[in-house]
Amino acid sequence: MKEQEPTAVQPSPTLEGNAAPDETKGTVSIEKLGERRIFVYLPPGYETGEERYPVVYMNDGRSVFNTGTSSFNKEWLVDKKVDQLVKDGKMEKVIVIAVDAGEDSDRGKEYVPFPNDSIPTDGTGAEKFTRYFIETVIPFADSTYRTIPDRDHRMIMGSSFGGVQAFWMGYHHPETFSMIGALSASTWVANGQAYEAWAQETGKPDVKIWLDMGAKEEMVIDPLVDLLLSKGFKYGQDLFFQMDPIGEHNEISWSRRVHSPLIMFAGKAPGQAVKLEVSDYLSISGMGESYLRLNPVATMDNGMDYSVSSEASYKVLNPEVGQVDPSGKVTFLKQEDLRVEVTYQGLTQLYDIDNDR
Repeated sequence: MKEQEPTAVQPSPTLEGNAAPDETKGTVSIEKLGERRIFVYLPPGYETGEERYPVVYMNDGRSVFNTGTSSFNKEWLVDKKVDQLVKDGKMEKVIVIAVDAGEDSDRGKEYVPFPNDSIPTDGTGAEKFTRYFIETVIPFADSTYRTIPDRDHRMIMGSSFGGVQAFWMGYHHPETFSMIGALSASTWVANGQAYEAWAQETGKPDVKIWLDMGAKEEMVIDPLVDLLLSKGFKYGQDLFFQMDPIGEHNEISWSRRVHSPLIMFAGKAPGQAVKLEVSDYLSISGMGESYLRLNPVATMDNGMDYSVSSEASYKVLNPEVGQVDPSGKVTFLKQEDLRVEVTYQGLTQLYDIDNDR
């Protein structure tokens, strides 16, 4: 796709038409930046005020908002999610700018920074797209909308291939982005390179990171969380992860849990857990080995939901049947169900681990 320099434009009419604006809802418009579409959410009151706002940038723009433009016939509904979170007082108002992806194989070439024969890509297209994002999209946004034009108020988020790109771009450009949201990042594209490459990086970038995955996706993710912890990230402060027990690789699942990274971006920090739900999932190592792991998910007082597998404590009530280590890894000693008492920040749940699998 040929990239062009940004041109000064006036925001296009909103998709809601000419109806009187609803002061509790933001507006979404579609702009053209060269040959690429840019989907823009402006918060309630933007048109009548002078305030400047943080910006959440997102990949796969056509699937982000309730616009009917998704290639997958499903959307994240981020505009509706932000409206509700702002109304509930869980996050500040933000601008969201979702950048459209290339068509078909161009999408993988733009988003995947590793050589991969199945896409196919040699990995160089992702660096070109990163330069386009930083040198073209962000200057366009800062010159057209009332943004707060600094890295502390700039976030990047994506899912699947777009999650790989968002993680890679944000991780390597902390001077541009302060926070990263990578939902269901397609870790398989790297064939292990991702962990090797990130392990070779020196230092720890000054960014906050949200990672998540659906249990039904069965993709490798725990090694990446462990790697980031080994690099100095503090869980619950600048690193958050959720294993979604019913999550699949689709926009419906991402829409259901996108509130958590949005709150991380522009809400209060989590303090006290107010709810605890326990499940389990098959944890897959970078070498392809797997084991059963408990998955306590805490709902925090700021509205975020994230897994606390290594932060919770476990008391096995029938230890002759099996064990649970401090990370939540389950080991069976007998072909019976294991009963565990899971505790986090004073909340306790009893959970039976089914050994009939």
